[in-house]
This record gives sequence, C-alpha cells and structure tokens, in this order.
Amino acid sequence: MERPASTPGPRGHVGTRPPTYDAEPTALPAADPDDLDDLVADTVLDGARYGACTVRAVSLRGDSARYRGEPRRDALLTARFGVGEHALLLVAMATGARAAPGAHRAAAEACHWIGRAVGRSHARLVEDIRNGRRGDLKSGLHRLTDRSLGKLRASASEQGVAPEEYAASLRCLLLSADPRCRTRVFFGVGPGGLFRLREGEWQDIEPQVAEVKGEPVLGFGSPPSETPEGDRLTMDLGIPTPPSP
Repeated sequence: MERPASTPGPRGHVGTRPPTYDAEPTALPAADPDDLDDLVADTVLDGARYGACTVRAVSLRGDSARYRGEPRRDALLTARFGVGEHALLLVAMATGARAAPGAHRAAAEACHWIGRAVGRSHARLVEDIRNGRRGDLKSGLHRLTDRSLGKLRASASEQGVAPEEYAASLRCLLLSADPRCRTRVFFGVGPGGLFRLREGEWQDIEPQVAEVKGEPVLGFGSPPSETPEGDRLTMDLGIPTPPSP
C-alpha cells in the first residue's frame, strides 16, 4: 500500500509515480516454434562471493512489459575471468531501445561483445585496478565500449534496420577477486544509473557528468581509498554520449 506523503517510511515504488500495472507477470511474449532461442526469461538471478565483495544481480521485466506480454528488454551478464586473486568479475547490464522489435537481442549482443572484450583484456585490467591507474582504465574501457557499440551498428546494418532501432545502453561493474583490493570500477554508455542499496533504501550514487567541477571526489574519479566506515569506493570513469551512427 502506498504511504501518504506526510508519513515517514520507505516508499512503495521506485520512480516519481506508482506503477500502472501489477508487479506479477500476467502474459508471456508470443513464441515462434522455429526460433525458440529468441525467447527471453521473465527474470534472471545470479550472484557470487569473492574476496571482500558479495555480488547479487537480477534482471526482470517491467510491469508494463509483463502486462502487455512483451519480452524483457534488459540483458544481464555476470562473468569471472581468470583464477584466484588474479580473477576479474564483470557485471554488465544492457537495455535495448524502447519500442524496438529487436530490443532484447540488441541488449544481449551488447553484453556479449563487452564481455568478450573485457575477458580478453582481463589480466591488464586487474593490474590497472589494483594500482589505481584511472587514466589507463578510462581510455581502455571507453575504447572497449566503443568497439562493442560499433559491433551493434554493424549488426544493424546487416539486418537492414536503423542503428537507433538496434541499439542499447550499457552499465558495467568490474571487481577484483583480490581481497586486498578495495576498488570497484564502474563504466558505461547511454542513459541509466548506478544505485546502492543500504538498509532497504536505494541511493543514487552516479553524479551528473555535466555538473562535475573541480578536483575528483570520493566515489567519482577518486584514487582507491576507503571511507572511515570501511566502504569500498567506486571508481567512476564517466558515462560518455554514444557516438552518432
């Protein structure tokens, strides 16, 4: 039940207004018997624990998509590259363009390409994260992201669709499995956000890039460090605007 605005306590929904539809799934997307690989599950849940980090990741259909019987537009990838303390964990979330027929396929492809790019470079990325090489990380990861988006544009051309119809926004989190490494790296492209769940409430910790001024601050462009409470800080590499098709 939604609480009155004057009553303290957690809000019953995320966003500026309550949901229009019930949160429970009510309809499944139409299936093609000759293309069952194109089906997308309503909910995907994954997680692991490495070093000082516990990862819980979930992707689920929105209420309106559940009501209309549309597929989930988000794609989730959780992957470990390497072994032991030299391992790198990647959590990637991509969202396809709204109202585009192949949105779920574009999102899955975006996760596939960024996962492949990060996996092939994981040894170098682990060392850069351990040593707090923000400049190297920013240039390298932006390059990998641009290449992944380039693959999407090439795929759109092959399918004969407009690039903006076969596109995806992307958010990624990199975690070292080394328990002595207290740094997380966050990067992505396009609209989206980075939130932290604390004591049952979501906290928006992604600054607006256009408002960034002055020296780096904790959690945004800062060197690896730790708050007095022991928080592991996120090295945010910025969210660039996707290149024009």
